[in-house]
Amino acid sequence: MDYILTNSNIDIISDEISIFLDKCKVDRKDAMRIKFAAEEILLNYQERLGEEQEVALDCRKRFGRPRIVLNINSARFNPIEEKVEQGESSEVLNSVMVNMGLAPNWEYVNGINRITFIPRKKGHSQMEQLIGSIVSAIVCGGLCLFLPDDIRLGIGTYLINPLFDTFMGMLSAIAGPLIFFSIAWGIYSIGDTTTFSIVGKRMMARFVIMSFVVTIVGCLPILPFFDIAMDGATSFKLFDLYKIILNMVPKNFIEPFVTGNPLQIIFVSIVVGLSMLILGNKTTTAASLVEQSNYIVNLIMETVSKFVPYFIFLSVLGMIISDNFSILVQAYKILLVTLLAYAVAVAFYVGLIAFRKKVSPVLLLKKLSQTFFIAVSTASSSAAFASNMETCEKKLGIDKSIVNFGVPMGQIIYMIGGCILFMTAAMCMAEVYGVTISLNWLVTALFISVILAIATPPIPGGSLTCYTLLFLQLNIPAEAVPIIIAVEVIMDFICTAVNLLCLQTELVELAGDLNMLDYDKLRKG
Repeated sequence: MDYILTNSNIDIISDEISIFLDKCKVDRKDAMRIKFAAEEILLNYQERLGEEQEVALDCRKRFGRPRIVLNINSARFNPIEEKVEQGESSEVLNSVMVNMGLAPNWEYVNGINRITFIPRKKGHSQMEQLIGSIVSAIVCGGLCLFLPDDIRLGIGTYLINPLFDTFMGMLSAIAGPLIFFSIAWGIYSIGDTTTFSIVGKRMMARFVIMSFVVTIVGCLPILPFFDIAMDGATSFKLFDLYKIILNMVPKNFIEPFVTGNPLQIIFVSIVVGLSMLILGNKTTTAASLVEQSNYIVNLIMETVSKFVPYFIFLSVLGMIISDNFSILVQAYKILLVTLLAYAVAVAFYVGLIAFRKKVSPVLLLKKLSQTFFIAVSTASSSAAFASNMETCEKKLGIDKSIVNFGVPMGQIIYMIGGCILFMTAAMCMAEVYGVTISLNWLVTALFISVILAIATPPIPGGSLTCYTLLFLQLNIPAEAVPIIIAVEVIMDFICTAVNLLCLQTELVELAGDLNMLDYDKLRKG
């Protein structure tokens, strides 16, 4: 249907989109975000082309999936990149849409600007899929135990193991490019060197430093639960840390992707991202290549991640028929030590803010609780985004400029919960598979865990590739990956909540250091 771009017609188009998405049973929050994004895009075209410009709305299903297409017959104009005096709220909305896989696609075809929205499918929750996979595997494994030993072991050797190796190979192949493009594009997306220098550089530095500090604080109390090798051959030496840092610099830009070295991949991606940011308009072609490659790799990873439930099924089934099911049972220790580390990390941050900002810890926890409980009940930082923004600005007194930049950026890279979970998972799986945990090993694990948590792409299956790289570097067998993925789905709820709580408290600290904190709001009940 064709409309002209008056304000009333934009409202009508918005309503039509809402009705269509409701009929397609698209998730309510996703539908609201798509509706607001479409309104913003149309207002940009109105400002650029005038109210007499025509727009055609096409809402239909294709191959069973809803699609919303806006066609504007005019000169080439990309409203997503070439923003017209949009302001900070639009930047935040666009950032969130991209991170959640809801961002529209723009293309210019035969003189028509075409913007396409493809809502995500509303499927079963990850928890339901995981439980179904494990239960099915246990049932099938129990039946297989009645088979003759040679047939049962043959199923594992000739059917399950090759499928497992193939899936792990796919993860290894995509892990490096996924992290590289995600980080490089994330740095370039900051926008300009001025923003990066004034707020971004300080914020990023604090995020990295505090990720190490809080992870160490949280994990120290759990060390007595593990056997740490303290003999002279494995004791920590400062030179070993020096070698770890030097080894981050690759001999060439190809080797890190061939060997799967996560620290070198991250180093290369940071160099490329910062270079594009500094050169600005001189690297538009390279930036476009990185952006589009990032979308391609993310789509591949999202597709691969859909097979994770089958991967878990095969892994658990393989453990049962090969008499190794006891390994999965031992995973209970990860839950216990991770919860303890989380409790210590939260207590540290709340105590730090209460002491330094002279605010009651009970009042502070009350202000943080709303976002925390949304996150812990949904396991989604996106669902808690609005509450996070409101709490930071109106309840914690953080300046709006820090909130608008820090919350979207922090929800992507400041992952204290993820840092701790990577660390505890590595320690537990090292213990299960007989890998020696020395001081050298712990320092390496800490370094890689923090860097990978920061670099984890914010898409379904992103952490899966990181566990693959983490275990590879720490000499933990690949068979540990499906166990950790099963545990992570359970822990994801509390992990997400811890991430957001630590982000909010860290932004309070940053705002205080920059004299951009309203202490009256912070201390007011």
